Amino acid sequence: MKTLTKTPDLLVLDHKPWLLSLGMIAGLLIFLGIGFNALMDGELVFGLMFAGIGTLTWGVCFVVFAKRVQMIFDTKAGQIVKRKRSVLGYAQDVYPLEDCHGAVLEESRSDGSTTYRPVLVFDGQPNLPVVGYYTNGSGPRRTADAINAWFAERQSPMQLDSDARTP
Repeated sequence: MKTLTKTPDLLVLDHKPWLLSLGMIAGLLIFLGIGFNALMDGELVFGLMFAGIGTLTWGVCFVVFAKRVQMIFDTKAGQIVKRKRSVLGYAQDVYPLEDCHGAVLEESRSDGSTTYRPVLVFDGQPNLPVVGYYTNGSGPRRTADAINAWFAERQSPMQLDSDARTP
């Protein structure tokens, strides 16, 4: 996830899967083009099957995996907002900021490789995945580090001293 805004009162993280989405659209267009080309060459059954199955498969993958996720940590509102936008629509979930203690990496192991995803740690409820998938890149660690750094800055000693002096 990419940090869009980082102030003492607000942290906005955003994930736009442009490369993944463009790859799926390219796959869809390739299968559609090959199927259409086969149709133009008179191969009706092959052309319809290739174009239909390929387009359907890549189209379903696009709908399922092409999701924008935005996390907003807002001190003034006292909440964490998780926004998800996809081809099918928009969803927003709100969580209390005071119950969140930061982020950790959740790992999944299969076939000898380990993948990670960042999750938010809350009091009295299960961890909240920031994104729904695991990956082996550096993105999950950067996201967890950005969230934890923001929480650490909010609790800096200078800020705690000034809060203590306020009547």
